[in-house]
Amino acid sequence: MNYLFRFLYVIVVLLPGLVIVNSPAFSQRIVQDENKKTVTLSDSSGDLIIRLNYSGGCILDKIMVKGMEVTGGGNAVYSGVRSGGRLLSSRNSNTSPMLRIKGNSVTVSALKFGEGVLAIEEEWDFTLHRNTIQWRIRRNYLNDAVIDEDDFPCWQFNSMQTWDGALLDNGGVAWNRFLSEPGDAYGVNAGTLTFWNKATNTCLRISPGQDPTTFRTAAFNHQKDNILSVVQSSSEEAIHTKYGLRRFLQTGQPVFAPIAVRKSDVSIEYTLQALSYDREYDRGNLKGIKEKSVNEMLNTIGRYGVVDKDLYGSNGWRTGWVVTQEPWLALFGLAIDAPDFINGFSRALAYERKEAILPDGRVLPRWHHDATDAMPNTFRENGFYECQWGYMLDAQPAYAIDVAEQFDITGDIDWLRSFKPACEKVLDYMIKRDSDGNGLFEVVQHTYKENKGADWMDVVWASYEVASINAYMYKALIRWSELEELLGDKKMAGEYQRLAIKLKTAFNKNIADGGFWNPDKGWYVHWREKDGSVYGNNFGSMVNFLAIGYGLCDDPGRKDTILGRMEELMQTEKLFIWPSCLFPYEDSVGLSNVNYPYPNYENGDLFLSWAELGTRCYAEKHPETALKYIRNVIDRYESDGLAHQRYTRSRQAGAGDDILSNNIMAVVGLYRNIYGIRPQYNRLYLEPHLTTELNGTALKYWLRDQDYVIRLSKEDYSISVNGYSVSDKHPFAIHSRGNELEYFNGNTSRASLKLYGKHPCSVDIVYWGSDNMSWTERGRGPGSPVHHELGNLTAGVVYQLFINGKPGKKYRADLAGSIRFDAGSDKIYAGSDKNIFKIQRDD
Repeated sequence: MNYLFRFLYVIVVLLPGLVIVNSPAFSQRIVQDENKKTVTLSDSSGDLIIRLNYSGGCILDKIMVKGMEVTGGGNAVYSGVRSGGRLLSSRNSNTSPMLRIKGNSVTVSALKFGEGVLAIEEEWDFTLHRNTIQWRIRRNYLNDAVIDEDDFPCWQFNSMQTWDGALLDNGGVAWNRFLSEPGDAYGVNAGTLTFWNKATNTCLRISPGQDPTTFRTAAFNHQKDNILSVVQSSSEEAIHTKYGLRRFLQTGQPVFAPIAVRKSDVSIEYTLQALSYDREYDRGNLKGIKEKSVNEMLNTIGRYGVVDKDLYGSNGWRTGWVVTQEPWLALFGLAIDAPDFINGFSRALAYERKEAILPDGRVLPRWHHDATDAMPNTFRENGFYECQWGYMLDAQPAYAIDVAEQFDITGDIDWLRSFKPACEKVLDYMIKRDSDGNGLFEVVQHTYKENKGADWMDVVWASYEVASINAYMYKALIRWSELEELLGDKKMAGEYQRLAIKLKTAFNKNIADGGFWNPDKGWYVHWREKDGSVYGNNFGSMVNFLAIGYGLCDDPGRKDTILGRMEELMQTEKLFIWPSCLFPYEDSVGLSNVNYPYPNYENGDLFLSWAELGTRCYAEKHPETALKYIRNVIDRYESDGLAHQRYTRSRQAGAGDDILSNNIMAVVGLYRNIYGIRPQYNRLYLEPHLTTELNGTALKYWLRDQDYVIRLSKEDYSISVNGYSVSDKHPFAIHSRGNELEYFNGNTSRASLKLYGKHPCSVDIVYWGSDNMSWTERGRGPGSPVHHELGNLTAGVVYQLFINGKPGKKYRADLAGSIRFDAGSDKIYAGSDKNIFKIQRDD
């Protein structure tokens, strides 16, 4: 609907009567009806139209977003407070409101409501900008008081179907699918709300002014008559939950506790904006993939694991669990690729460092809104606790891995340095748990007969030396060896490297020799008990995927045996995703009432949590297999929304009360393992594993305040950013700021080629060896000298430069293995739109 049509709609439909134009500059954007006491305001495009009704109080009685009426027919937006079961609001003013229109602004004053202690005065200001409408509410509390709810303001949308939900600036989502019944309510610490409707391609963004001293909450309520109400509140002090730590209620009660207000003047400012959903959340052209479903999966299931600000997990806010024992949480951000989510997880890790790590380095593995899942006497006031099923020691390496992989995404080395002491303490807690010195780290219990769990498979009684936890430790030690080196601590880097090598050697020994490899079966087992007996000798997906995906198993024959046999078994049963194990656990090694008879729960059901790791294992040699399972999960999302904990082995039907945000991990695998997007702290690294039907994929990717375009076809990859573009047939990385471009050959952390110039260009890599490389530069144009620096060469060796086939100068690599030259100053430089460079060793 174009602007003129929308404006005529306002005049003819919304304002049948006297129309008064108040300002020539805004004659089509501010329209007053003095008889009905309404003012209609619009942004410049007509995408956002709001009608202010000041006839008996002051409300927004109609809002239209891109032609869709979202509020109207008795539903309205108002300001007020609730106390003692009463609503005191701007709907009913004790005095007649006064209206003033000047230029691009509208002001309503003399608005008074409430009585006695709860007497309130307000003034509303609206200011029109090109694509937004700014709304400021000034409130004067005439007395000190305690209120049950601060509607500042309350938005009443026409139905629960008006919006699919709201994306939150804390990284989470209020998904209306999970507010399915009247009385359902979700309250959360969030300021900016972006409501969206996929079917109508519509968004409404409500953004408060930036004020770090103000606490903001939003409560989403499924009201009777299928109405969605959203209450925004703000306070100078933290707003606490009313019923323990619960963010989700099904009782119709308010989520947040009463708050005290002082006799004072307060104000809140919101910017309202209409957006097109497909433009605002455009991920590019995903060839061969159902891109709209991928986008929805990331915006819903992917974000649903954010229970609240600082509480990031992979369960969700309906059941209210955060599980810190998962080493893949940072990878959510790699695929969701949104600054609010990524920044929010950085804050969550800092919050866990403060609230979940005990003085001895123990990481409490879970958070919940109450103690129902807690080991006796371990539940803390902040919600973190030890799990009732046992000491989950995978929380130790998982935390260190998540910090490392979050750093990959943010590149914030000061942030990383602040985590160094905590992660060393966390890892040291486990390093001390190698009582026999064999290189494998032990859990608390020595045998399954103690009926206690130790890892993510919490009701399987893994004991003593557990393969999964040792795989996590290997990953954590390798990553932190690299990070300690980066932070300048060579001693700690060397120690972690030594421990990792020792662990890997022990891990890969045959079970008869104290390791986890079963040569007769051709798979890794789950655990070894103190007496040397092995259990979980049942082809567990978790353990075997961890061994391959985390680099413990680098024997090509073993990898082929594991992955080939697994795919054969998957095809036999025609399973859409990998199960927890392919064969039964031994009798009595897990919680009997949920795990037996096989297949049931952790003893054989299908969990999507391991889908990223599964695709990682297959992608290198069998990308078509990895892509098959990714598509299977996307198809399942389209049929049931992935709103389940797991899927049964027998019927492949959704089951379990707890809905896992982990169900997004297949799409994380698509981004990381198929598209090959792997941010590193100083570059964007690309290592695709494509199938032919994905050729022509063009991804839009945000990283560290820069927008990239990644184009992918088999053996033809390119990344564009900041006006530069680099293409290669092999894995590579780039980094660009200002007039500088860095190209990294393969996954090296030091740039192979740096270019500095006044104008961006396109670089096509022809080939790149250790002492012999060639590339083409396009787009500089005549008179554009470019400074070049090549790295990773052999120190002291002389190299010959060729430009457009003609020999130029010779350069000797310095002690750092670098040479430098300015192409524009070389007489043979053509100065044209295309120049071919070649460097070769001159022996």
